Formats: sequence, structure tokens, C-alpha cells
Amino acid sequence: MELCCTSVMLPRWSLDETFDRLGEYGYDAVELRCRYNPDDPNAEPSFWGRHLSDVSPDNVVAKAGQIRAAVQRSGVRVAALAPDALYTETDLILKLFKGALAIDPDRPPLIRVGASMHDRGKPYWPQFLEARAGFAKLTELARAYGVKAIYELHTGAIAVSASRALELLRDLDPAHIGAIYDVQNMIQVGIEDTRMGLELLGPYVAHCHIGNRIPVATERVAAGNMQWRWQSAGLREGVADIPQLIGDLKAVGYQGALSLELFGPGDDAETVQEEGAYLRSLLERA
Repeated sequence: MELCCTSVMLPRWSLDETFDRLGEYGYDAVELRCRYNPDDPNAEPSFWGRHLSDVSPDNVVAKAGQIRAAVQRSGVRVAALAPDALYTETDLILKLFKGALAIDPDRPPLIRVGASMHDRGKPYWPQFLEARAGFAKLTELARAYGVKAIYELHTGAIAVSASRALELLRDLDPAHIGAIYDVQNMIQVGIEDTRMGLELLGPYVAHCHIGNRIPVATERVAAGNMQWRWQSAGLREGVADIPQLIGDLKAVGYQGALSLELFGPGDDAETVQEEGAYLRSLLERA
């Protein structure tokens, strides 16, 4: 497995700094944020706002030379692109496909493509079948370009678990479509046994997000029910059993990237360095 980090959690680092620091801290790969910055060029950098690296679907091809040079210099390859794209956004997806090929035509980064969120006010099955048909078309488009798209198991999405993602992708070509096994998203919906989920997905497990969360009580509503929110937590502090997950990934023969994804407070460099060292220690266990 490759030790990877998503640059979505690194809004205060420039593009070159992202590669150089990850290389210094022993990472093998980066999952590169590829999204539009807000219009305000002076906005405070934030996870879901402005990033100093400023890689977007519109400029990724133009920046591919700088990215390739950073890869060569740091030894940190681009394992995946992390845009905000839906399978219905064909024009946007084609920009991302071309960007991935410009970065590495021989081993293009995986491209994250999502489905619309589940609308609880409408019947589930029509929404699911529409998404399945859309991902079938996406798979053929990815095949035509020689790239691979990946669907993230995400809270509130049309397929929030390994078993639902399997039904979404079943019989599609795993060479061109796969799943991101995202443990911290699945915590919120009741995570399946990790070994079972990974075995169910089989060849569709293409990428893995590693983070952790804890439930935090907020306030009671008028009926007396306690309301809860999920808060980002260190890998050793949250609900998910990260050592077990790493062991299960090894057991099923997973060879992809293990991408650190934490969105809590604290010093960026310290988080990336310390949590990366912990993950490396788990990967190196017999």
C-alpha cells in the first residue's frame, strides 16, 4: 500500500510546498485537490474554500508541467484527483480526465466522481437506478479515455455503504470504475464489518480514505431528543478501529493508496507528520 495524503486538508500550502513537505514526511503519494477557489482572492484559506495550491478543472492541464516537476523532485506521485464533480457533469469530467492524462499518461491519477445526494423526500429506488445508469455511462467514457473514475462512499449519498456501492457498480468494468472506501463517512451511517465490506467490494476497492470521528452531543430539541454531530478526531481517538482496518486491507490484498483525510484543528505539518508516522507503523507491522 502507498502512504498518501489528501491535499484537501492542506489549504495553507502552495502546490510545490504540498509535494515537498509530503516527500519530507515520508509519503508516497498525494490525492490532489482539483476544485475551484472562491471568487475572493483574499479569502482565508480553508478546507472547503480557498486553497493556496489553486489547482482546478480549468487550470490542471496548464499546471501539469509544474505538477510533474514536483513529482520528480519529491518522489510523491499523484494517486488521485479530488474534485467536486457529479457523474452528470460531462464537460467538467472531461476536463478532469484530460488533466489526469496530462499529469501522467502512463499511470493517470484516479478521478473522484460523485452521485447526487439521496433525497429523502422521494422514493429511493428511482434515484438509485438513475445513478446506476449514469455510472454505467461514466465507465464507458472512462474506458474511451483510458482512465479510471472512483465513487466515494459518502454520508448522505445514494450508496453509503460497501454493500450499496457494490450494487451501484455491479457488473461495471473495475478497470475503469471503482470505489473509495471511506471509513469516517461510513462511521456516521453504521459501518459494516470492515473485512466483510472490503471482501464484498472486491476488485472495486480502488482507493481508501483514512480518518476518524467521534459523536458529540449538542442540544435537545423540544421533544427532548438529544441532537448529535460528528467531529473529526485523531486516528487513535475516534470510533473506527484503524489498526483493524489496516489489517483487513492487508488481508484482502489491497495495493492502492491509503489517503490520510483529517479535517480537525491543529497545526497542518504536525498532523500530517504524526498521523503519517502512525499509519506507516501500521503498514510495516508483520
